[in-house]
Amino acid sequence: MGRKPNPERRAEILRAVVDELARTGLGDLSLRPLAGALGVSTYTLTYQFGSKEELLRAVLEFVEAEQVGAARVAGGAAGGDVGATVAAYWQWVTEPARLGRVRLVFEALTIPRVSELLPQDFRARLMSAWVDLLAGDLTGAGVAPEEAEAEATVAASALAGMLLDLLATGDRERLGRAAQRLARRLGDLQVACLER
Repeated sequence: MGRKPNPERRAEILRAVVDELARTGLGDLSLRPLAGALGVSTYTLTYQFGSKEELLRAVLEFVEAEQVGAARVAGGAAGGDVGATVAAYWQWVTEPARLGRVRLVFEALTIPRVSELLPQDFRARLMSAWVDLLAGDLTGAGVAPEEAEAEATVAASALAGMLLDLLATGDRERLGRAAQRLARRLGDLQVACLER
């Protein structure tokens, strides 16, 4: 029986893989060029992850955890201020290195041979993290639960659409203004409920 992969080495390689794929995309994912770009052998990748499919799953789980974590950090730093949460997340996610990771998620959802590898609830988990966070803050401000969920869904979908727009057009100024407007709209709704 062979030795088991080293979890620390696996985590180190996974971070490097995520960085490389954020730069190159998933379209032509092949282990040999990926290994070459990382300065490791294809054996190292298969030893650590088992297969290309398992490597891809690990990459997407990493990116998902990073996105969900960022949403929670933005929410925590904003102290329940929904507008500040959205503004902080937009600032964080639109940095070029992070935006490449967002592109990975969109590619994973739209490239058939990649999306087939995703867990069934992958898409729902990504969106529900935002909806739950924003709806919780709105409900805490006195917005009725159904209205809070609807507003949070609109906001989460708007963020996803603006990120896709940014990836397609690169128009940071226009989309930055749109993100600020979304943040103000949510903040105003929250303040209005608190003042009732």
